[in-house]
Amino acid sequence: MPAQPTYKNTDIEALRALAIVLVIMAHVARLLPSDHWYMNVVRQAGFGFGVDIFFCVSGFIITQSLVNLMPAGPDLRRFLAIARPFLIRRFWRLMPSALFWILALLLAAAVLDGTGTLLSFRDSLQPALTAALQVADFTFSSCRDAGKCGEFGIYWSLSLENQFYLVLPLLAVCAGRRLLPFVFLAAFAAQFFIERQLTMPTPFLWALRTDAICLGAFLALVSHTRLYRELEPTMLRLPLLPLALLVYLVALMARISVPQPAIAYAMGVTALLCGMLTWIASYDRCYLTSNRFVRTLAVYVGSRSYAIYLTHMLAMSLAAWLAQHGPLSGLAQALGPGVAVTAFLGLTLLFSELNYRMIETPLRAYGKRRTARMMPEEGLRGQEA
Repeated sequence: MPAQPTYKNTDIEALRALAIVLVIMAHVARLLPSDHWYMNVVRQAGFGFGVDIFFCVSGFIITQSLVNLMPAGPDLRRFLAIARPFLIRRFWRLMPSALFWILALLLAAAVLDGTGTLLSFRDSLQPALTAALQVADFTFSSCRDAGKCGEFGIYWSLSLENQFYLVLPLLAVCAGRRLLPFVFLAAFAAQFFIERQLTMPTPFLWALRTDAICLGAFLALVSHTRLYRELEPTMLRLPLLPLALLVYLVALMARISVPQPAIAYAMGVTALLCGMLTWIASYDRCYLTSNRFVRTLAVYVGSRSYAIYLTHMLAMSLAAWLAQHGPLSGLAQALGPGVAVTAFLGLTLLFSELNYRMIETPLRAYGKRRTARMMPEEGLRGQEA
């Protein structure tokens, strides 16, 4: 049976594109001098909440892809029937790309050995191992405080997502489709009042936050209800209103994502606002992508957002090395940090496009073929996360 074509909700793709742009905005400061004007921006506004948007969108899409396969009530006999094809598809969708770029970072560390923004090869071995084993979220606080995460630090989020994927099929058969929304809502509520801002020392729970993922999963489970349909924000059909709302929510989340936020429980509020954006996008009404150019750009960047996330730290290290130690480093330093930033963006686009075309897309298709006969046809439909 041929695999069903993947359908693109362009508003969801727009949120993915927004999320990766915010991540780039958060990390690009590493290439800039301390007196650069952009450093004042990142002191007043944090952009790391792009990861929370990723979490919420992923929780929504992945849970939605399983809704039709979930039993109405607890039924442990369904576990293998659901978990096996689901986890196989997840593995081929995510892990080959992740492992490839972990090895690429190790190779770069061996060659450059502590220059650029890379750790030495020896110091890279432990964070590379935790990243490959998908436990980087449990070690993130200690390695960050010791300054030993290096370019592998970004793998805490992938580790957390993959752990969620491991647990999701078990929760589905233990709670069933009827009770599972309450499980995720309770998990979200339990974390809301925990203060987990990214300070020093690093809070252990900062890298274990699942509130945005749980909220996305909750939205997926209630998206088939009558109440969900009745609550559709149809007022967003008004011209410019979606853009104004998006700008306001992004600005608000940026302002409360600093280490000392103006409001209490900023992480919980951020997850809630990410949930609001995902809720708007979940209706697939092009509220955020009514413009054709925006829609095309969102699909392109959104489809490559995972590849961009994996590759941008290596691109940053190579750009820093070229600016500091490369053959034209003198000219690059004379022209200013814009040269390094331009090289970083160019390398990121190049690496991510190669990953998307040569690793991610063919191996995702392979995973679909491997599981085509394991799941009912309805379980193969939907947008890939």
